[in-house]
Amino acid sequence: MERGLVPVALIVGLRSFSVSPEEPIEAVRKIMRDYGTRVVAVTEGKRLLGVVERADVLAVTSTRSEAKAKDLAAVPKVTLSAEDDLQKSLRAMLSAGEWYAPVLEGGAFLGFLGLEDAIAYGVKVMKEALRGVRLEEIMKEARAVREDEPVSSIWRLMRELRHTGIPVVNEKGAIVGIVTQYDLLRKGYARIHLEAARGPAKAPRARTIMTRPCTYLYPHSTALEAAGIMISRNIARVPVAHDEKSRRLVGVVDRESIARLILKSLG
Repeated sequence: MERGLVPVALIVGLRSFSVSPEEPIEAVRKIMRDYGTRVVAVTEGKRLLGVVERADVLAVTSTRSEAKAKDLAAVPKVTLSAEDDLQKSLRAMLSAGEWYAPVLEGGAFLGFLGLEDAIAYGVKVMKEALRGVRLEEIMKEARAVREDEPVSSIWRLMRELRHTGIPVVNEKGAIVGIVTQYDLLRKGYARIHLEAARGPAKAPRARTIMTRPCTYLYPHSTALEAAGIMISRNIARVPVAHDEKSRRLVGVVDRESIARLILKSLG
């Protein structure tokens, strides 16, 4: 079978979760926190009604007792069939800017195809292609924050840029950590936009919630190294440091960058 004709059903994520429409958002939050998943399907029986992403849960403004899964469920931009091939599916997801797409089989929800599933497939069968690309060829400009940045400001930046993680640097521009959506979820932040109302003195800062030490690579590191880290550690963005001594942030590599390499190889 040609690599580009691999049915998505063969690589769909095994850790796909679904909830009923009446399930409280707190239950969705718990699934995301406990299992590190970024998206949950809302289903009625086996019929897909919509999807809830991690950012949706973090942005909820209702109280715990009010919001239900159906209130946040959105119609996915891309829906795949179990028979669709990986190349076509990955192209559709990247064109739509989607990180996850529900896969249906006979109209029933089967699971999600995530960019990380395509990356895991690439790590298995496209090692040489990924090993031949240095990060300096594909890394993007990185936006960073300082250790004293308020959590509410970081959350606004995440939403504005649609980034799942923001590197944290010191006064010399050296990487000291990273704040991710999962950090916010794990630490129990809800209605983050209200944190600023607590006042400058009480507002939580990056240093109190960031993940450290932060995993990072270098411009001469390979796409295969970045892909391996993304899969083994379930992270979406890998900061790139100029060198080991300075740790100066010079870029970032994300799942889209690696997924586009895989799509190119599939072609």
